[in-house]
Amino acid sequence: MTDTASPTASKYGGAEKCTACAKTVYVAEKIVVEDKDDRKTFHKNCLKCSHCQKVLSLGNYASMNGVFYCKPHFKQLFATKGNYSEGFGVDKPTAKWSPQAISTPTSFVPVDKDEPSSSKKDDASSSKKETPSSIASRFSTTSIGSEKCLACDKPVYATEKSVIEEKDGRKIYHKNCLKCSHCQCVVTLSNYAAMDGTVYCKPHLKQLFAAKGNYDEGFGKEKATSKWAPQASSAPTSFVPVDKDDGPREKRDSPAAVAGRFGSSDKCAVCDKTVYLTEKVVVEDKDASKTLHKACLKCSHCQKVLSLGTYASMNGVFYCKPHFKQLFATKGNYDEGFGKEKHTAKWLDKDAEASGNADVSASANNDAEASSETQTSTTNTDSHVEETQEVAAQE
Repeated sequence: MTDTASPTASKYGGAEKCTACAKTVYVAEKIVVEDKDDRKTFHKNCLKCSHCQKVLSLGNYASMNGVFYCKPHFKQLFATKGNYSEGFGVDKPTAKWSPQAISTPTSFVPVDKDEPSSSKKDDASSSKKETPSSIASRFSTTSIGSEKCLACDKPVYATEKSVIEEKDGRKIYHKNCLKCSHCQCVVTLSNYAAMDGTVYCKPHLKQLFAAKGNYDEGFGKEKATSKWAPQASSAPTSFVPVDKDDGPREKRDSPAAVAGRFGSSDKCAVCDKTVYLTEKVVVEDKDASKTLHKACLKCSHCQKVLSLGTYASMNGVFYCKPHFKQLFATKGNYDEGFGKEKHTAKWLDKDAEASGNADVSASANNDAEASSETQTSTTNTDSHVEETQEVAAQE
């Protein structure tokens, strides 16, 4: 069976075996992985992550000791222990470095540089076991092993050393000991922040600051401004306080006087209270500049607090820009939409008044003309009567 299959497989280029399932691999389903040991051939569906069994490709795999992983799980397994041994099921190499008792041959005579002639000290040193500090000293001439971790107080070697430069000095940690004091997450030199010697991850430093808005209460300390509270002081008997203002105390402690001491005597145009510099906003209206509290500059329609870039005014009344446009659009003019009478109504009144005056003057003229005609007719009648009387008299 095997003899007949081999020529058939060779005709299709499938003489190679899959490293995972040991079956024949043909060209259409072949994938080749270059490992450090040798060249390995797989079916495309057989190259899987040993942790999650996801099918891999040449661009998203990683291998360790002939075992294949997807890159996310490879990083995760490394991060659990911080080395390429324990996280991948292998004993840590440092476990083999544990000090062993040294049996010195009888022909070997150790030489002590300080006291070469002391045979008793030579015998004691030959039988003495090596300590971690002596092992540490052999790895560096600068006594790196003698440096202690600030967190666990154990020796720190060069490969596991993390150094933080702070304002109060240089601090040394194991890489796995450098943790956020809030969430115990291991941090690195690029994502840590420190406050008064305490290490945090950057997200929690921002969160703790935002909780109280200062670097004291959010981090478990008393607020700095609490120390500024006035304290009762007992003046010596020889001390005579001098008050520059001889006026009454009520006048000196009045709101106007207190405001004057802080450099502000302006009144808010809305609430008529004193406006200080930190809460002051000045609006340039067509009439004059108006001073308001920042919280008093509101839209008269929706009561939303406004800023200098989001307000619009009409006849001394403030609006937010959306409602200003909306009120204008309801009537299409700047009068009716804002609670006033339409401007063109005044023009109609003026026209009606003018037409009324014209009618009155016309009727007056007609009356005058009628009276003049009456007077003329009366005069004519009188003259006719006189002429008649004269004619009668002559006859």
